[in-house]
Amino acid sequence: MKNLLIAFFVFLISSACVFAQSNEIGVFEKGIFKKKVYVKCDIELTELQFVNMFANDEILFDFYKPLVLNYTAYSLTKSAAVFLIFFPVTELIYGNNDPHWNLALIGAGCAALSIPFKIGFNKHAQSAVRFYNTVYPNTRAVNFNLNVSPTGLGIVMNF
Repeated sequence: MKNLLIAFFVFLISSACVFAQSNEIGVFEKGIFKKKVYVKCDIELTELQFVNMFANDEILFDFYKPLVLNYTAYSLTKSAAVFLIFFPVTELIYGNNDPHWNLALIGAGCAALSIPFKIGFNKHAQSAVRFYNTVYPNTRAVNFNLNVSPTGLGIVMNF
């Protein structure tokens, strides 16, 4: 009887948590430099996860192309900037008295070039989030179904 009562309370608490979940995507600013953070179902999404969320949805595919283009260009230019800036620095640390500072200048140019791509990504992400939140409103409906699986009989929650 005690185990049945405990199972009932666990079921009650878990169903209350399911009803409390939100399907919306939230955009928050975090940190000193006001980095944009995308949150869905109380989980922080990385930019790559955020972009991939739009990949398989036919309704949101129009937002996927500009997001992925801006994200890819930003990532490539940022990575090139980091490599090109730190290569001469590591040469200097490891004893080369004449490092190639021209590479660092090219890296600074790549870093400056990545800024418009980041701004474009944020702009397209804001419009994608606004559209997503209007197309997919919060659903509070939860269906409980009896399901038979190879491991046994159980209750499945669909939401």
